[in-house]
Amino acid sequence: MNARRPIHYLRSHRLRWGLSQEELAYLLGWDRPDVISRIEKKKRHPTLPLAMACFILFGTPAPLLFPDMAASIEALVMARVWEMYEAIQGDPSRRTKKKIELLEDAIARADQRKRDSSV
Repeated sequence: MNARRPIHYLRSHRLRWGLSQEELAYLLGWDRPDVISRIEKKKRHPTLPLAMACFILFGTPAPLLFPDMAASIEALVMARVWEMYEAIQGDPSRRTKKKIELLEDAIARADQRKRDSSV
């Protein structure tokens, strides 16, 4: 069974603004348009600098432009958040209270994103 190819909207944003792959590559700081081609054909994952450059250029946050990448990263981070949250429960120190506050904020934001996406 073939794995599902990741969803992203780089090509649609590029075409919406009438940019060629060569022009987009130039604007994003790449010397060759084949980088854009490979990302659009889902043969290469976008790098963090590319995602940030797309945000600057298009004004579209990376999680909206590359939703599959954002979802997989969120799943990995949130698994570790929950793991640490469970591990530090019961420690009354000030430092631990700050960590718990951070982790609870991350959990609340993740829950909010889930609610927002299910609407």
